[in-house]
Amino acid sequence: MSERLSTDAAARADRKAPLRPLTATLVLGAMVGVAVGCGWLGNTVAQATTIRAQAERIAAASSAGFTDEALNAAAGGLDASALAIARRHDPYTVAGSAQRDRQAELLTARLETLRGSTRPTGLRQINLTSTPDPARPFRLGGALDQSRDLECLTQAAYYEARGEGRDGMRAVAQVVLNRVRHSAFPKTVCGVVYQGANRRVGCQFSFTCNGSMRGTVNRTAWNRARAVASSALSGDVYPAVGNATFFHTTGVAPGWRNSMIRVGQVGDHLFYRFGGRTGSRDAFRYQPSPSATVEPRLIQAGIDPTTPVRQAGQAIAYSVLLAQEDRTAPRGESVTPAEKGADSQPIPVAKPEPVTPSAPSEPETASVASPSV
Repeated sequence: MSERLSTDAAARADRKAPLRPLTATLVLGAMVGVAVGCGWLGNTVAQATTIRAQAERIAAASSAGFTDEALNAAAGGLDASALAIARRHDPYTVAGSAQRDRQAELLTARLETLRGSTRPTGLRQINLTSTPDPARPFRLGGALDQSRDLECLTQAAYYEARGEGRDGMRAVAQVVLNRVRHSAFPKTVCGVVYQGANRRVGCQFSFTCNGSMRGTVNRTAWNRARAVASSALSGDVYPAVGNATFFHTTGVAPGWRNSMIRVGQVGDHLFYRFGGRTGSRDAFRYQPSPSATVEPRLIQAGIDPTTPVRQAGQAIAYSVLLAQEDRTAPRGESVTPAEKGADSQPIPVAKPEPVTPSAPSEPETASVASPSV
């Protein structure tokens, strides 16, 4: 009996022996398959997440408009499907040529603003020399979205100081923004730049009425002026001119300079401010306003400025527009609340007569007209 039991046990052991290697092989294969599947699934999820993040980044950047070259450069090897998604939401591909230029300009300005300040952040050094009190940072809500402000400030910096380098352009831009916040001047950037442009003489910035804007534009200097204007509208302050609201070239000696306080000199320009309470920081308390979105179209602060500039007489049309919007103000004198109330009456607008611009002069010698003080 015992021999029979031992024989049955040996037979069962002999039948199970071939199954053990097969079972081990199947288990090992299953484990390897699970590991490979998990790895593939994880890689797929990670890749999908990366592609989605890249697509969202490019789509967000393209909301202001991208050229194909800039989009490809920012893609950085982006997957073709994600790139197609970004292009489908890119307004640059569906906008007209004029809108594309404006979108590209605003995108460049935003990117320059996001770079942040490169100035050293160390401790301030004590300066015992007499320096002007710097103006407060100029931050107009949505200034970069209101591209007319950027265009007008670019024009002022370029035509008044294109031969003065970056500091000269920053000084001119600071004067324009100082005027915007002063009670004696219009409250928009374009209103300040084109104040008096409807007159044969007496325009506040000479390039608006002497034909300078009809000349050929230097691309390098224009791009520099655009960068300066973008920084100024984003809060950059040029302290060398303080709260100056007037300037002239060293080649002239206007009589009004004797009634002003000289602030300093930048390049070939001398800068002045009002004296007394009219020139104090409290006088620069007015809230600036975005320039009107209504055209006539002026020269655009675009990427390629070498296109023909505006035709003669457009400055007159723009000044008439300002008059219709009641955006003019007395020049060179403070405005009291009573005077502001008197000036708030509607201004009769006359139809502009065609005029022949005077002979063009060198932009480097352009100067601000004398104030009536």
